[in-house]
Amino acid sequence: MASTNAEEIPLRHVEKDVLIPKMMREKAKERCADRVEAFNSCCKESGFLMVFKCQEENSALKECLTQHYQDPAFFEECKRLYIQEKLEFERTGIPAKNRTQKLPTSISRLFSSVTLPSSSCSLRICSSVSTLSICQQSWGLFRLFIT
Repeated sequence: MASTNAEEIPLRHVEKDVLIPKMMREKAKERCADRVEAFNSCCKESGFLMVFKCQEENSALKECLTQHYQDPAFFEECKRLYIQEKLEFERTGIPAKNRTQKLPTSISRLFSSVTLPSSSCSLRICSSVSTLSICQQSWGLFRLFIT
């Protein structure tokens, strides 16, 4: 699993040994979803006897997962995805899990019941923060949180 391309981004040991294998486990579970589901349903049905009754499902699941873990092409695919996420984070400062959140299609819906109290108020939208600061008044700062 050594680097074959000299122009690749250097990865730290924690990225190679922990973070990329974590991504591999998640992706392998997605690819082996039918076996994961079969094992989970067997365990739920069997209760405490799952150790004995679900050996076949467990073996099939372990075989599928091991096949993906030992595949060098799968490692390279996950490594490529990890590097893409890392570069995107360095570019935007927003983690991947926060970038995938859906935003409202129309911000105007959010302001349908909001009236600005005076002409001295200004609307400031901060793209890196999840708040819209509306106005500073004598009673304090009014914020509208987008969640």
